[in-house]
This record gives sequence, C-alpha cells and structure tokens, in this order.
Amino acid sequence: MVLTGLMLCSILLYGGFVISSALNAYQDLNQDEFCCRITYLSRDLSGDTDIVVKLNGGTYAVLKYYGNDSRYSALNTGNVLIVSGSIRDPEKAGNPGEFDYRGYLRKQGILYVIKCDSFEIAEEPGFPANITGQILNLFFRLRKNAIEAVTGGFDKTSKALAAAVCLGDKSLISEEVRRDFKMSCCSHLLAVSGTHFSGFLVCLPVILNSLRLKRKRAFFVHALFCILIGCMTGWSDSVTRAAIMSICVFAERDWLSALSLASLVMTLADPFCPLSSGFQMSFCAVLGIKIFSKRISELLMRLYFSENLSSVLASAISASLGMIPFWSDIAMRPDIEHLLIQMAGSFIAGLTCTFFVPCVFLCVLFPALSQFLSAPFLVCIKCLLGIVDLGSGLSERGGAPVHLSGGFLLLLGAVVFLMFLPPCTIRRVFLKPSCLVLAVFTGFSIVQVVKKPDVRLVFADVGQGDCCLIMTPAVTCLIDAGTYEEGASTVSDFLDYYGIYQVDVCIMSHWDVDHAGGIAALCAQGRTKKILTSYVPGPDDHDRDVSDFFKSTGMKDADKAIFKGQLEPVLAGDRIALSESVNIDVLYPYKSSGGGNEESLVLMLNINGKEDTSVLYTGDIGKLTEDLLVKDGCNLDCDILKVAHHGSKYSSGSDFLDRCSPEIAVISVGAHNFYGHPAPATLERLEHTGCKVFRTDQEGAVVLEY
Repeated sequence: MVLTGLMLCSILLYGGFVISSALNAYQDLNQDEFCCRITYLSRDLSGDTDIVVKLNGGTYAVLKYYGNDSRYSALNTGNVLIVSGSIRDPEKAGNPGEFDYRGYLRKQGILYVIKCDSFEIAEEPGFPANITGQILNLFFRLRKNAIEAVTGGFDKTSKALAAAVCLGDKSLISEEVRRDFKMSCCSHLLAVSGTHFSGFLVCLPVILNSLRLKRKRAFFVHALFCILIGCMTGWSDSVTRAAIMSICVFAERDWLSALSLASLVMTLADPFCPLSSGFQMSFCAVLGIKIFSKRISELLMRLYFSENLSSVLASAISASLGMIPFWSDIAMRPDIEHLLIQMAGSFIAGLTCTFFVPCVFLCVLFPALSQFLSAPFLVCIKCLLGIVDLGSGLSERGGAPVHLSGGFLLLLGAVVFLMFLPPCTIRRVFLKPSCLVLAVFTGFSIVQVVKKPDVRLVFADVGQGDCCLIMTPAVTCLIDAGTYEEGASTVSDFLDYYGIYQVDVCIMSHWDVDHAGGIAALCAQGRTKKILTSYVPGPDDHDRDVSDFFKSTGMKDADKAIFKGQLEPVLAGDRIALSESVNIDVLYPYKSSGGGNEESLVLMLNINGKEDTSVLYTGDIGKLTEDLLVKDGCNLDCDILKVAHHGSKYSSGSDFLDRCSPEIAVISVGAHNFYGHPAPATLERLEHTGCKVFRTDQEGAVVLEY
C-alpha cells in the first residue's frame, strides 16, 4: 500500500514536471524558417496527415497537411525537417459551444501550429524511430485495405460511418452526419471507446473455448488480440484504457486494479494523457458502470423489468451518471428519449464492431461475395444512421442541451457517487454536507432559470463578417450571419448550442456576402422562417450587389427560390416586435434603392426593462449615410453600438459617434484581415468617446444579457 502510494506520488510529480516544462516553453513566432523533428505522424483515410514536431526550443507544434502529395507520404517519425513557413498560436474557441482547438492541443503539450510553405528532409530517422514509422504505415495500410474490403459496395455515407465506428477515423464523415450525432448526444460513438472494444471482443471467448487452449495460451491470444485492435483503431485514450483493463481482468484481476494499472501505464507513457477529455470521460463512465449498475439493475427488476433488460438499461444509465461532470461538454439532453437513443446507439455500435472482424476476413477470402458477406455489417450501419437521425429530429423539435456550470455538475456527480456508495466512513462524513451545498447551488440555478433575462445578445465571431443573435423568451432574431461558409458551420453550431433549430426572424442588413451569405446558408438548411431586408429584388432585377451575392454563394436554383420566397421588405419607420418589452425600430433606408453598403439597414434595438437599453446596428454604412442620419436629426443615442463596416476608417465619424455616445462598442472583424480593419483612426475616435470597445477577433463572441 505504501509502495503504491509512493509510486502514484512519483508519477504525479513526473507528470506535473513534464506538463509545466512543455506549457512554459517559448518559441519565436517571427521566424520564417526553423528546424524540427517529427515525433508523431498520423494519416487519415481522407489523405490528410497530422504531423507533430519538436522544435529546437523544445516546444511542440502541429503541422497539418491536406491532400496526397507524395513528399508528405514519404515522411516518417524521426525525420528532421527544415521548414519554411510561419508559426502561430492555434485558433481558440470564438463562440459558445465551439470546439476549442487551442485547448485541445494544449492538453497534448502542443503550443503552436505551423503553416508549411515548403520543407526539406535534413536527416532520415534512425533506430528505433524508423521501425516505429514502418509499423505505423503498415497498420495504416491494413486499416485502409480492411475498410475497402468490407465497404466496397457501400454508399459514401455508410463507408465513412463504418470507418469512424470501427477504426476511429472520422476524416470521411460529412458535417451533416457529425451534426446528427451531436444533436442526438451520440458524438462519442464516432470514436472507438470501451463500447466498441467490447463489441470486438464478443466472439473471442467462443473462439478460445472452441480451440480448447490452456489458460496461459488463452491469455496470450487474448492480449495479442487486444493489442491488434488497439493498433487498428489508433490507440486512443479510451481504447488504451479498454485494452489494458481487458487484459488485466482476463488475468483474473479485479476491475479496480485493472483501472488503476491502466491509469498508471497511460500516464507514464504520456503525462498529458490525464488532461484529455477522452481519458477523463472514459474512466468516469467505467466508474459509473461499476459503482451504480448493480443497484440500478436491482431497482429496475423490482419494477418488473426482466433480468437481461435490467442489466442493459442499468449499464447505459450508469455510464450517463458517471459522466455527469461532462454533461455540458457532450451537449447532454436530460430526457428519457435521448437516453433511449444513446442506449440503442451504443448497442448497435457494439454490434457493428462485432460483425466487422469476421466480415473483413470473409471479404478478403471471398472478394466476389463481399457485398453478400458484408450485408449484416451494412444493416448495422444503416440502423445506426437511422437512430441518430431520429435523435437529431427529436432535438430539433425542442429541448435545449444542458448548460450548467462545471462546478455544479462536478458537485452533482460527487453527491450521486456518495449516494450509491455502501455504508462507510466517507459516505457518512461527506454525504450530508455535500447534499446541503448542492441544495444551495441548485437554488441559485433555479433562480437563474426562472429569472431569465429579457434579452440575450450574442455578437458572434464569424471572422471578417457580421452576425448578432438576439434571444428573447419567445422569439429569436438573427441580424446577419457572416459568409455562406460561416453560416453553414459556425452560426449553425451555436444555434444548436442554444437549442434553436429555426430562427423566427432573420434580418439581412444588405447584400454583401459577409453579412447575407450566412443567412442564405441557414435558409438552405431549413433553419429560417422569414428574412427581412431593405431591398427585395424583382424577377428581372440586375442590381450588381445582388448578382455578386448569388455568384459568390453558388446557391442551387431550388435553394435560391426558397431564399427569395422568404424575403420581406422593411424600411425606415417600421417596427419589428420581438416581445412586449423588446422591439427593433428601422431608422434607414427611407426607400428601397439597392443592396450596397450605403443602403444597409440601420436598426435600433430597444430593451425596455428595469434599465432601458438601446443597441444601434449600422451594417456597412459609411460617412455619407452617417452624415445624412445626423443631418436628418435621427435619434441615434444608444448604449451599445455595433460599429459600422468592421471598423473601417471610412465609417464611425466623429460627429456620428458624438450623436450616438455609446457606452459599449462592438467591432465584428476577422483576425489579420486583408483590409486592415479596424483602422487605427477609428479606434482612436472610439477611444475619444470614452466607450469600452470589444472586438470579436480578440475576445471571440461578445455575450450581453439584460
């Protein structure tokens, strides 16, 4: 016991030292040529290559290549490269619910991203790196040949899903399928985990029993098969944990010892491993199953469920309870429908992996019969697609995911854990105080839910474009949505985060693609109800801005017809009611004249509450329109100003800003943009007004509640 404690302390100290050293290392970001050594290389079925390199300064960076250039395919672990290009910080999450690429890399000890213009191989890998590289390439070819053998007659979507579920390679998965899995709370099924590993191993005991192998030989075969599965699926954290635990349990060790050994081995191999969410969720799910499932199964049997059904339901419920601290991360929707969807999805994913190995062998031996032999496998894939499609549909019809604080979820998980513990000192000492603290936290959470803000504003980070989501208890409104690509991905994702399938009112300030393109993309996805704009083109309209817009988006004729059908005109003097206390007044333009910058809608959002608040949206208007509004005596006084034209030097003139006198100014702008926005002169004028300036390229999304 003492020895085990000393070992754990030593590992923690070692891991802490390695992590601290890696994250505090420094690299000059201004250099354009540097020497580095490849420490890890991973190839995807799509042809993409992830290369992790160690720079001279001791820091790690990732170099991602897209394509099938033969120079990259010749690279191996251990190569020393002279790289010409640039090095930068990874992108951080800019919007609520967005994937934090910077945080993801930091948890692996990787601080930078390299944009490679060209490279030269300065040194070939030596032993044992050259052997490691050859082994990795061998298993990549095996993965590729295995999936090709089984899915030769499959459609593109089924083939991509088969590669993700059975091999852990998500590179072929379309954004539509990814969204369906996320919306149905089944994203974890797209990466090989313990559920999949169990499916791979289902047939192994039957084979071992039929061969009548002695215990030691059976253990050797079992361990070899676990290692083979790990190599074929890429040795993710969850696979590594499952492989080590399976080997230990087969050797007649208890599950807690197996879990502890897996933790020790993984931490020694990679000190950053415990920082990854995959590692943490995998271990919490196992703990949940082992601690909760027995009592939950007994409870279900008292409710007249059969023993087998109780066991299956208890495992699924226990895994979900074990992952309570991660509910916000996995977009958990706490309802019975999504729990059943997860259970069915997990069962089918395991069954898919069960069929995969025999199907590969049979299809390789009898290639002419591959379509017939792989039919059971295809049925599983189609069932899984149908299940997540059903779950996605349920999410779209209502029900926002859980967005509770990490501290609250951690405390909730601890209380549930204590409640299921058998009578012991820990339970007796900590259960009542924990329940008391949880009750206080719950009270605060209920108050926050009941006392929702009258309006929540999200000035989203859509790069070099504009987008603001306005949410009231009854109505949602979206003013612009960035480019077509940003609308299809970024804006769609944070709408999902807030549980919004269709936006009630979309307002298109003008026809520039960096404002209107995203709304067109959302319309093509069926996520808009009506679109308000100042200029609605006629059937024979040849406005240059409108023509350029449709050329830039490349919309299909059917999507274009739906988009035009949702357009409704608004002009100065119109009012858009969002709730009893929230409305939008249209200040400009006075008449419909075109889709250019100077014809942008100028809107005043009025929030009438305890403290009246006003927000001025200015599209891309320039000094010409600003002077006209000032001259006409428009009421421009506002608390929050959405700065015009991304902070261009030709907008936000001194007279206009004096008339607005905002307390807060928000600039929606892309980092390192070609135009040099926001202009120094504009920032100086804003500073002169005394307002606080927020920039989406620096702060990410700006979220305000009133």
